[in-house]
Amino acid sequence: MNYQFDEVIDRAHDPYSFSGKWGNWAARSLGLDKLPDDAICLQTADMDFKTAPEIIEDLKKVAEHGIFGYSMMDDRYTDAVRGWFHDRFGWDFPAEDIVYTAGTHTAVAECVKRLTNPGEGVIVTTPCYSYHGDIEPNGRVFVGVPMLKDEENYYTVDYDAFEKACAVPENTMFVLCHPHNPSGRIFTPEELTRMTEICRKHGVIVVSDEVHCDIVRKGVEFHPLMEVVGPEGVVGCTAVNKTFNLAGLAMSNMVISDPVLKERFGRFFSLPSPFGIQAVISAYTKGGPWVEALNEYLDESLDYVVSFFHEKMPKVKVRMPEGTYILWLDFSGYGLSDEDLEQKFKDQHMVMSFGRGFDVENGGQWLRMCLPSAHSVIKEACRRIYEAFEG
Repeated sequence: MNYQFDEVIDRAHDPYSFSGKWGNWAARSLGLDKLPDDAICLQTADMDFKTAPEIIEDLKKVAEHGIFGYSMMDDRYTDAVRGWFHDRFGWDFPAEDIVYTAGTHTAVAECVKRLTNPGEGVIVTTPCYSYHGDIEPNGRVFVGVPMLKDEENYYTVDYDAFEKACAVPENTMFVLCHPHNPSGRIFTPEELTRMTEICRKHGVIVVSDEVHCDIVRKGVEFHPLMEVVGPEGVVGCTAVNKTFNLAGLAMSNMVISDPVLKERFGRFFSLPSPFGIQAVISAYTKGGPWVEALNEYLDESLDYVVSFFHEKMPKVKVRMPEGTYILWLDFSGYGLSDEDLEQKFKDQHMVMSFGRGFDVENGGQWLRMCLPSAHSVIKEACRRIYEAFEG
């Protein structure tokens, strides 16, 4: 099937959009009351593509059914989830280990609340997509452990610093972002094993956020943590939201196969919508070809942008991510202040994620650029960046 990834869809003005990415928040980030018509929003890991047509057709059938009362999953749901992870990753788990939550932040926050105690520390390797809101409002302490990076900005785990943090008795949980956002790293089985061994040695629970697991570069393999190291002391967080652009339906699944953790976590009851239930079933039983086409399209976008910076703006350090549709850009070569750097993008009406949100201490010269948009939009974004810094 020929999927229409090149279609530019108006998410800012369409009355049925309700987009956060293209809404009032984006305008405020530019210091404006209204988002300009020429704005380009690349700040959020939220695709500007319509989801798979097979999902849309099935959701129309749910709408036509016309009754949207209290809804619950059945075997079709759990079979779809289990089938997807078995077929793509060789990861097997029984249906009773699946815990539905209304979004991955909800999943992480519930793990923090249920599996740690107030005042305890939750370890996160930085730079990283912010889990502050899942940790600190629940009375726990965010413990950032900086990753190592080489001259090519390839990030790896600083095992000495990581073990030092895990050895602190008050630090009882580690939130692993895998694939890593924003660096795009997909950790190898050896890296996953070593991190988990350190955590188990010190009694630290691992919550693995794997929502980007299906977005990988050609020739790269993703391994779910639990598939590599087993279930002891591990919670896996999965979702259709990044893979199929379904975040607004708030359909995430935790997998808890460790009986001790399962008992500690306890019963969790949350009712999804019938649209969310059907979306997961349709995505995981019919969406495979769409994901393959999506990854090919994203590969083309990433190839274009990385080559653009290497050839036309070599002062910007960037490397091809192993997973996700995210680029982590180092603009320190221009010697600008953090404020002047950010202003250049604002002047071009480009909404970006600035690096301090991922690393408060060291992220000032960095930007995260999310590329799940039509090629024409990505090329225009590159043109504006060039004009801002080199024009």
